[in-house]
Amino acid sequence: MKEPNTSSNNLSDQINTFEKTLTKIKSHFSSLQEEENALQALADNMSLLASSDEDLIIRYQDNLSAFKEYHPEIFEFFENYTPTKYIVDASDGFVNALDVETGEMFYTYPSFLSTKLQFDKFSVSPNIKKFNFNAEEGNEANFIHVDYVDAMLGLLPSKAEDQKSVLNSNNLSSLILFGVGAGYHIELFAQHYDVSCLYIIEPDLDLFFLSLFSINWAFVLTTFDKKGSQVHISLGEQKDSFFDDLMQKSAFNGRYQMAHVAGYIHYQSAAISALLTEFNLRYLEMGQGWGFFDDAVMSIAHTIENIEHQVPIIRKDAVHSSDLLEYPVFIVGNGPSLDSLIDVIKAQQNKAIVISCGTALSALYQYGIIPDFHCEQERTFPVAEKVEHCCPIETLEEMVLLAPTTVHPAVFSMFKRSIMAPKANEPSSSLLLRDEIGKDLFSAYHFINPTVANTALVMGYNLGFKNFYLMGIDLGHKKGGNHHSKKSLYYSEDEQDLDLYRINNDSLVELDGNFGGKFLCDSFFNQSNANLRKQILGFDDLHCFNLSDGSLIKGSVPTTIASFNEIFACKPIIDKKKLTKTSLDKKLYADEGQLLARLTTDLDFQYFDEVCENLLTLNSRKVESFKEASVLLLNNTILLNTLTEHVHALLQGTVMHIQVVLTQILYSSKTEAAAIDNFNKGLNFYCQFIKHAAVYYRENAEKAHYIEDSKWIVKLRNKS
Repeated sequence: MKEPNTSSNNLSDQINTFEKTLTKIKSHFSSLQEEENALQALADNMSLLASSDEDLIIRYQDNLSAFKEYHPEIFEFFENYTPTKYIVDASDGFVNALDVETGEMFYTYPSFLSTKLQFDKFSVSPNIKKFNFNAEEGNEANFIHVDYVDAMLGLLPSKAEDQKSVLNSNNLSSLILFGVGAGYHIELFAQHYDVSCLYIIEPDLDLFFLSLFSINWAFVLTTFDKKGSQVHISLGEQKDSFFDDLMQKSAFNGRYQMAHVAGYIHYQSAAISALLTEFNLRYLEMGQGWGFFDDAVMSIAHTIENIEHQVPIIRKDAVHSSDLLEYPVFIVGNGPSLDSLIDVIKAQQNKAIVISCGTALSALYQYGIIPDFHCEQERTFPVAEKVEHCCPIETLEEMVLLAPTTVHPAVFSMFKRSIMAPKANEPSSSLLLRDEIGKDLFSAYHFINPTVANTALVMGYNLGFKNFYLMGIDLGHKKGGNHHSKKSLYYSEDEQDLDLYRINNDSLVELDGNFGGKFLCDSFFNQSNANLRKQILGFDDLHCFNLSDGSLIKGSVPTTIASFNEIFACKPIIDKKKLTKTSLDKKLYADEGQLLARLTTDLDFQYFDEVCENLLTLNSRKVESFKEASVLLLNNTILLNTLTEHVHALLQGTVMHIQVVLTQILYSSKTEAAAIDNFNKGLNFYCQFIKHAAVYYRENAEKAHYIEDSKWIVKLRNKS
């Protein structure tokens, strides 16, 4: 571990002296103009922090040495770096950057002093973002995850109390610094804050280069290292990769740390503004899609039973077949714009494969259209009853079901032909793919959720189709507009809303429309949009045309009805029965018992028991301090990262939910004593969950899960 050298420490001593003077200024002047004038007067009478070019070079060399040890890739990049827009200047008593094009200084006022003012304002009122988990209204599915997480949520203060909380102002779970510049704020955070996870973002390489001459990076990196902080530095243009990179890094550290994240904006620029927009738009993605323990057990049980019933699974080499390239596919969702596209679908349905997505089936049936494929994605039993309400059983028998292996066996039983696909990040898929048959035959597919449209695109593509037309995939609604097609089961015969779909107004964001305008989109549909984009842009041979009057999906081509009709005017009619009977069979694997036998003997019951014992040992001792609590949370992530993929997937969702609640307990209580007391109470619920989980897994890993009367289904029955 590298210690800061003597010459670098002198800089920190000088800064401390200036801070004392700054405090006096702030106590005597109330208006911003008075404060700025006093700051300028102070700066005019200060000697340079770096009194000579030689001092600047020494600091630069010391900083490069620090990066060589802690971040060698940064050292290698900046060792021979030549700035193009900004050059280092020190004419006003502090290091600054001169814009060679405009002749203007980057900092209008002395860089350290203006940064210190900004830092102090943050310390008084930090900008915090949080995940908001709400307790379930009842637990109709009898999920053990819900019982224990809800009990822990009861330890949190009310929202009104939380807003008044000022505890642990010098402790941060995660901190994202947008902009480095001269970097004095980074040194101040190192001096005054304990940060579990720090993300430093600087899109302008010249400005990061400036910091190598201004602050003591050796002190910064060593201090954060001693405090146990995880430091991530992202430099250069990153508009398209920023958030995905942040997601990846936070997943490695423990996504729970982002449940209480502070944001610090050092300066404004077009590049930083774009990053902030992306972060604010997608932040809630970090708290979604984790799954939970009961869901994970369900995925194993449903996969095993579906394989036992010989439901075929897509072979991983099917995607490379060329026999389906010429066939267009309509992916039909239940968005409001479906109603305006029905005539188009009717007119051209004989020239394309039609896939209905979830409740779009109810609208298509009302319009007299029978799709070739139907797609479902959710795993709980009520999906079966929902499908029954969409159309008669004899109509279902005309279709082929597309669904992940995790979907309830009762849904598969409703169709004469079905096709399954393993879903990435599921314990059932890791179990399947570590088998000697499974690893040779199958792949686990990403981007297959959260909506049925994602499943349809991923499964359609991996069956060998390559040309897709999105219809009614709105992923949002216009302000004051319908949330789904008026012919779907969400509306009565006279097109009145039946209150079967609740919009999460707290997470609504405004997105650009496919044909212009703005659409309101909640975090669920926003995640679906992001995953559609990733699937489309991830494969050069996937072509996607979007006819939906909904949210813009990057990578798809906005296509008007007129353009669509022109494209389809000369397309031939398809022999669909021949296609589905002959072309698909060779792309699928149906087990005759060999795979099933090995999967059921490979469920890791004993290993899972041992993991639960280790978690109990880790979390059974009460913590005595804020630091101990923070370290314990991290140690849980470290332990989980040592597990097999199968058991990790079983536990990670619920453990992360628990870590989030424990994190929010720490940062939301009024006193440290209350925080530690409630944290220990939360640990008790955590340990109760672990004990229950070991028993639950053995009892439920091989039988499908049933919910007889969900509130949603009861409402749907009453409609009839």
